[in-house]
Amino acid sequence: MFKKAIYITSVLVLSLAGRGWSKASNPSPPDGAIHKDTWVNLNWRPGPYVVSFDIYVGENYDNVKYGTGGTFRGNQNSAFFVVGFPGFPYPDGLVPGTTYYWRIDEINDQHPDSPWTGDVWSFRIPSGTAYDPEPADGAEFVDPNVTLSWQPGYHARLHRVYFGDNFTEVSNASEGRPQGATTYDPGLLESGKTYYWRVDEFDIITTHKGDVWSFTVGAAAAPPDVVGRTIYVDEVNGNDNNNGSTLQTAFATIRKGIEATTDGQVVLVYPGLYLEEINFMGKEITVQGVIVSPAGAPVLWNPGDFVVSFYNGEGPDSILRNFIIRDSFMGIFIADGSPTLSNLTIVGNNSGIEAYAGSQPDITNTILWNNIDGDLFGCQARYSCVERGDEGVITDDPLFVDPDNDDYHLRSERGRYWPRFDIWVLDKVTSPCVDAGDPHVGILNEPIPHGSRINIGAYGDTTEASLSPSEQPRPLPDKVSNPYPADGAVDVEGPVTLTWTASLNAVSHDVYFGAFVNAYRNAVAIANTSDTTGIYRGRQVATSYMPPELIGSSYYTHCYWRIDEVDSEGNITTGDIWAFTTHPLPPPKGRACFTAETGVWVNDTLVPISKAALGQSIYDMNCLSKIQEVQEHKGTFACYDVLLESGNCLSVAENHYFLAESGQWLSLQNLKAGMKLKTAKGSIGIKSVTKRSTLYTGKVYNLKINGSERYLVGRDSIVVRDY
Repeated sequence: MFKKAIYITSVLVLSLAGRGWSKASNPSPPDGAIHKDTWVNLNWRPGPYVVSFDIYVGENYDNVKYGTGGTFRGNQNSAFFVVGFPGFPYPDGLVPGTTYYWRIDEINDQHPDSPWTGDVWSFRIPSGTAYDPEPADGAEFVDPNVTLSWQPGYHARLHRVYFGDNFTEVSNASEGRPQGATTYDPGLLESGKTYYWRVDEFDIITTHKGDVWSFTVGAAAAPPDVVGRTIYVDEVNGNDNNNGSTLQTAFATIRKGIEATTDGQVVLVYPGLYLEEINFMGKEITVQGVIVSPAGAPVLWNPGDFVVSFYNGEGPDSILRNFIIRDSFMGIFIADGSPTLSNLTIVGNNSGIEAYAGSQPDITNTILWNNIDGDLFGCQARYSCVERGDEGVITDDPLFVDPDNDDYHLRSERGRYWPRFDIWVLDKVTSPCVDAGDPHVGILNEPIPHGSRINIGAYGDTTEASLSPSEQPRPLPDKVSNPYPADGAVDVEGPVTLTWTASLNAVSHDVYFGAFVNAYRNAVAIANTSDTTGIYRGRQVATSYMPPELIGSSYYTHCYWRIDEVDSEGNITTGDIWAFTTHPLPPPKGRACFTAETGVWVNDTLVPISKAALGQSIYDMNCLSKIQEVQEHKGTFACYDVLLESGNCLSVAENHYFLAESGQWLSLQNLKAGMKLKTAKGSIGIKSVTKRSTLYTGKVYNLKINGSERYLVGRDSIVVRDY
């Protein structure tokens, strides 16, 4: 508490001294942004004493900085300015491939400090060529399993990728297959070799030849000449006696990582629970959380104290992003600073973010929720979700998956990651924070479909970002795409209507579908239009199909399907095989119990069923529910031992229903050696089912689950029916 008193005293002194921020700030588009349109509405946050604004806009940094070269556009009272429209500067529109600079001076003739000269900001209109390659041009020590990606050119619809180990061949190549995705997998690459690649962009009218980029494949450890550019922190595997130059030699604390940096460096923080206060120490650095499945985002936690502090004059180049900050006295404290804060999930603290002494932090893509005394004080957020926020931010529930158990992924009807079982599942609702972040921020890491707009919260622009339910994906030139249900979806509730995105050249579609008690993927893969088994469902123009056998059925749960595209000349392009499982109708309920020592998964832990309690979290195959009732029966029962291939054994009293691999609910009496039971991650075989020779006398237990009809038992996470 003594340190808090020092902080608060410092805040009061700074505030009483009148140290405020008097010039224009918080530009939109943000400084350095990529703006994907030929007009723009410039706007900014005014200072406290302004009466009017002098506007400067141009294509030359120095001209805008010094107000020369015709860049002065006039004086006005409003805090916005349109560029690229008739009647405004650049009436013919902004030019793709051009960087524009702008400056806002604030004027008040009655104030002795006027004018307040503004910073020079910039934004860029992308050209028709691809840009921002990943790996970056000239990158070294690239992973041999790398997937290439890039930002598409202005209005690009299709992309042609040329790849090889010869610069001249890649530069001169002209034959390539067009694709809709902005990623490319070159396969496993040779360590130590330099590769070249080029992406040509097609905007329906013109093909724009791209630059030739290169990178060199190498070992994961950084060599001496790149040591120090990036600092690594890993709470789980690191040690503060390391040098932090590679992931293998990572520090254990963020504090140590920041101490080792100089301006312009990046601190990469890997998943873990970081129990410390983070002080940026006035440095212009980026502290970036790294999401690694299934561990998720790094968590910052400092009970009874400040978690992150900025009080050494930090500016916009002091950046914090992709962290969960929870259950502390104050999430972020700022005094006389203007750091950049993005993609944070700040929950369950006494206070969220507090800013004093003229601080003007740039807060975007951030969720502030369940902070007891308030979310924001002395500052504002943009493109964010704030429980007690002002106009312009989302105030609806962000729909976290399971905040009570630290799962702050966002729910999505299209799909979201479930770290407990390392799978993607479908929700019945979608968080308002999906596709709601800053539209000017590029997306590099979110899986497709991502709606071309970053998600709000700690998982935004990461590989665990929840999927976009609204994106209309671009069609591929020849092959069908975007299946629904998504490939690999589980527990899809019927009746099921299959939908897909037709290819550019398709005029009709050959539909193949098979629903089996035991999955036969190959049957759908080899079927053709001559099929007589019922897998071929016919040729149609519509891009949807409802399989009649899935209407009200509890029997067919493993489904495979394929769509072949037919063009105007009758040519057929074979589609991929997609799979999903349906949600079977539940079996009858009844008195069916387990012995006291049977393990059940509660609160992410395997505990004896006799220790389970009302209200605890219980996991089924794709969602989290709560225990509504623990049923206890005392008496004498016939007992069976179910021995599994893993060597683990379940003891069942009287009877119980198990979910078979086929998707059927089977009673204990119908289980036999060789059958496979459904588990959270797949299935497991039964070695034997043995009835005990003597009756079992004692207590037996069952659970009733709120909003579900199943739970998981045993070390193998066997799916069983609730009461």
